[in-house]
Amino acid sequence: MKTKLSLLFVAAFGFFAQAQDCVETVSLMGTAVKAKDPSAYEYLTQLRKDCPTIHKAVYTYGEYAIKQQIERAEGNPTEKAKYVQDLVKLYDEYATNFPQYGKAGVDVKKGLALFDYGVGTKEQTFGYFDNAFKNDLANFDSPRALYAYFEIFVNDYKAGVKGIDLQHVFDKYDDISEKLTELSKEDSNTLDQLLNKVEGGQALDVKEEKAKTKIEANLGDIATVGSSMDAIIVELSTCEKLIPFYQKSFEANKSNEQWLKRAADRLEAKECDNDPLFSQISEALYKLNPSADAAYKLGVVELQRKNTSKAMDYFNQAAAMFQDNSKKAAVYMKMAYAYKNSSKSQARTYARKALAVKPSYGAAYLLMAQLYASSINECGSNPFEKRAVYWLAANYADKAGAVDPSVKTTAAKMATSYRASAPSRTEIFQANMSGKRLAFDCWVGESIVVPSL
Repeated sequence: MKTKLSLLFVAAFGFFAQAQDCVETVSLMGTAVKAKDPSAYEYLTQLRKDCPTIHKAVYTYGEYAIKQQIERAEGNPTEKAKYVQDLVKLYDEYATNFPQYGKAGVDVKKGLALFDYGVGTKEQTFGYFDNAFKNDLANFDSPRALYAYFEIFVNDYKAGVKGIDLQHVFDKYDDISEKLTELSKEDSNTLDQLLNKVEGGQALDVKEEKAKTKIEANLGDIATVGSSMDAIIVELSTCEKLIPFYQKSFEANKSNEQWLKRAADRLEAKECDNDPLFSQISEALYKLNPSADAAYKLGVVELQRKNTSKAMDYFNQAAAMFQDNSKKAAVYMKMAYAYKNSSKSQARTYARKALAVKPSYGAAYLLMAQLYASSINECGSNPFEKRAVYWLAANYADKAGAVDPSVKTTAAKMATSYRASAPSRTEIFQANMSGKRLAFDCWVGESIVVPSL
């Protein structure tokens, strides 16, 4: 009995000693990773062999260790490919040993590893993305991976890969766009909450500032991916191609709500909404289900028919029905644009409604900037006062860039252009207006402080 107890004690002591060694090795690997020391990969190799389940840090630090090896292998394709495949293997090991942490999004990570480093075949890369999109969509949250997934699919279509036709491309575009919209909605809703806090006079804490910066960067990535996808598909979806394509399938799909909605969305996006087919599809969609989307589409139809009053009825119906603030704001912006050339004050009213439900909607601020900039002959009693409205327009362009990363570049260019058109320093001096407040008594009804000399 004593012998058995002694053996158990020795075994237990050995186990704890090994565990302690493993913990120390994890710590050493972490230090080496931060120092970008090649020894990090050696520590990882030891940990994968001796204690793969000691802590998830084996894999979080290990990912950096392998990526550093990949960077060191730049210029040696064979060596680089070996480490990239090892990274893919590490992701699998993480998912196996720590499924609660490593399993979510594992195929996206593997696909991105191959895509980013140009290793493996496009079939392998697409296979990882496709599996993730079909079986782990909730964790497919990388805008770059979504773009790569779409790009490979479109290239296969262009190459004549059997079984992929134009409808498949449109379906893939719509599916990925819906995921991007979902990601954008999550981030923009959080950003709206932070902006509301700032507007309310409260300062963001360090954690919230970091979250805001990260969200703004991600929204910028989503906008870039969306634009890139649009650029890829634009040659495939001209009105000349879309209209006969959808006409051919309309009768077979006039009871298919998803088909009708997606077809109407694409025709509107490509500005083919003045064709009778758009009216047919929109009316069929509303008849099938008088939803917010359907009401919005009929509003577009009536706008094309110059029935502004009827269009506004449908738009108001859609805005009231939408629960999604992004969609509700988009409807108000459609109404704002509809009044842009006929009633600037009405256009501003709807732009403000859009901002009321979605503070991060930069397009609303940009429209207001354009409305003010186009009012130089409606405001002011002299040339200085008339051109001073450009300062107000520039301020609104600045607001657009501050709240919405997707319009930051456009907003900056507009603001610069407006300020260049405003009175010069010499003119400010001659008018004796430096630092003074100037009110606009026209429809604008706002004021600005003239820049100080």
